[in-house]
Amino acid sequence: MKILSITKKEKEFPIISFFRTLIQLISFIFINFIALETIFHIDLSIFKEYVLAFPFLQTPRDVWSNGAGMLEFILYSIGRGEFPYFLVGLLFLILLSTSRFFCGWICPVGFFEDLISNLPKKPRKMKIETDKSLKKVKFWIIGFVVIVLFSLGVVKNINFTLWIDWSSTIGGFMDRPLASFSLSEFLFYTIPEGIKQAWQNANINFLFENIWKILSFIFYMIIIIISFYYPRFYCRVLCPYGGVAAFISEYSFIRFSRNPVKCVGRRECGICEKVCPMQIRILDEPFEGFSGNGECIMCGRCKEICPYDAINLSLL
Repeated sequence: MKILSITKKEKEFPIISFFRTLIQLISFIFINFIALETIFHIDLSIFKEYVLAFPFLQTPRDVWSNGAGMLEFILYSIGRGEFPYFLVGLLFLILLSTSRFFCGWICPVGFFEDLISNLPKKPRKMKIETDKSLKKVKFWIIGFVVIVLFSLGVVKNINFTLWIDWSSTIGGFMDRPLASFSLSEFLFYTIPEGIKQAWQNANINFLFENIWKILSFIFYMIIIIISFYYPRFYCRVLCPYGGVAAFISEYSFIRFSRNPVKCVGRRECGICEKVCPMQIRILDEPFEGFSGNGECIMCGRCKEICPYDAINLSLL
């Protein structure tokens, strides 16, 4: 009976996944509205008057967009000795009220990862301890960036001349502090710019101008290949915004919960854990609400696939 019910559920039309993919696609198009101008030769210049701040990872150098991620704006300001109270408060409010909905349903990088991870292949899972250890990396990344930029901000308010010297030393890090850790930067600036240079100059020297660009290109190609086998690998392990979002979303008002009467547990089922792209140990989490230490991206795949209808969206 259990096998039959799971099989039947798997064969049902995945309504949540369908609408999520549709919303991701529409969001991707509107975020990268400049591409619409190029493809359809339409005038969308009115949107260029607004610089948008997005609640997800978004490089300010996206060649098709006119904005950047809130975290990018916040870190940029901190490095200059300013604290953007409004943006910080707004980011907290968004994450507390929607959890990581924007990661799961809107983020262009997440959409890209979902597309490649859904290509036909044999499903793979990391070992539990490996997954737990790797998920800590993004916290070290964002911690390092915040400490460096906060220190620079303090220095600016104490000794402006010294701040100028230090800023010159670290170069582009001041203007784009997340660029070295951003898959968004690679996908929506480095690759398009490389294609543009190849088209105009018949070479791809832009991608290999120095050793750092070569290493960066190799590194992110490896990340993309790994993401093909392990869903949302970059989101889980390296995304700086994911580190901030996970920390705050742990206290979100909204999350999924399990019905203790309907849920039969891992031995009898466990399919919710098998389909979770973030590899959350859902059945080890409290019945009243689970977030996987803030890792849940609210994709709804667990709810959609549960053969016992034991998972529901809850407000705490």
